[in-house]
Amino acid sequence: MVQFRFGPSAANFKRKMLTRVAVRFQLTAVRPALESILPKKKTINRLLFDNDSRLAYKKAMPILTTIYTNLDTPDQIKLPTYTKHDDLMMLRSILHDLRSVTNSINKNLVELENELVEQAAELGNSDAIAMLAFEAVASKDTSKEDYEYANNLIRELTEQQHPLVFKLAGDFAFTKSFHEQAAQYWQQFLELESDTILASHVYSNLGVYYYHYLRPRPNLTEAKLCFEKSVHFGQLDSHIVKAHYYLGQLYSITDPVLSRYHLEISASKGLQESLPSLGFMELNVFNNVSKALEWFKLGVEANSDVSCLIGQFDAHVRVGSSAKALKILTNLRGLKSKLERIIAKGMDNVPPSYRDLAASNQVLLSTFFATRSDAIEKLH
Repeated sequence: MVQFRFGPSAANFKRKMLTRVAVRFQLTAVRPALESILPKKKTINRLLFDNDSRLAYKKAMPILTTIYTNLDTPDQIKLPTYTKHDDLMMLRSILHDLRSVTNSINKNLVELENELVEQAAELGNSDAIAMLAFEAVASKDTSKEDYEYANNLIRELTEQQHPLVFKLAGDFAFTKSFHEQAAQYWQQFLELESDTILASHVYSNLGVYYYHYLRPRPNLTEAKLCFEKSVHFGQLDSHIVKAHYYLGQLYSITDPVLSRYHLEISASKGLQESLPSLGFMELNVFNNVSKALEWFKLGVEANSDVSCLIGQFDAHVRVGSSAKALKILTNLRGLKSKLERIIAKGMDNVPPSYRDLAASNQVLLSTFFATRSDAIEKLH
């Protein structure tokens, strides 16, 4: 495969197109020592082994150190002579995976990730070039000249049938709500690369497309197949956790035991959407009220989930805990009144990030009071 090399104009494009490097400080920022924000040597060695790295710790660390030390002065980065662009992308992948697994963000490590990609692009890595080109296309701050240059890079990578360019094209189309086009790009990616961790992410994305966005109706058979492939080829990252959640939904009617298995995995990894599903399954399918209340309690404590509040009410009514049910009912009535006042003022006054949640909670509460009227009357 022919690989691109960034020339002077390309390097300028690479530096200008990202807002994070638009302005460089004259003085080096004060940063903590790299060893203090990285995992221990034993962990790094294991990650290098798991990623089939050709570099051992003693050769990987000088690369990371020289880049980290010169994050504010990238022109002064002098990589060890043994460095290859694939090494840089592998190290970036390790840092990215660490961020996903720990669910934490260290701004210094994020900047190190970004610079690893940029250095790999300068050495001709096609994945890195594709990533930077799509960042340029997506950024509102990209100049017309840089936008055209990025599109040319994407076009050339597409002609070469480079797999990542199709995955990124699908992701970009999906963010623009071109869902069918996104699915076509993802399918093209899978024709080139179908059994990798990156493929597992694409299978998960395709599963969501078939489950939510396919028109005129969902294709649940295809969705289930995609989610199962995602779980098969992937590691337990955010994409796989999501795939387990959807498999839990898909098996909820046909195989409740298998559904509970998938939902428990997603819940154990912090996917809060799993909690009400697990609670209602334990309550209504397995008739395990105490277990149901555990899941509902987690959902309420984590983010005041209205579905879990309703689940608590149902569970307390089921076992005759009238006082506890009345307490939950009071909370639900208060939420309903508050939400009605907010909506009466107009949704324009509601933050965009809250509008969908407000509308969803309104439907949940209206349905609750309409369908539990008999139970509520008996409590009083």
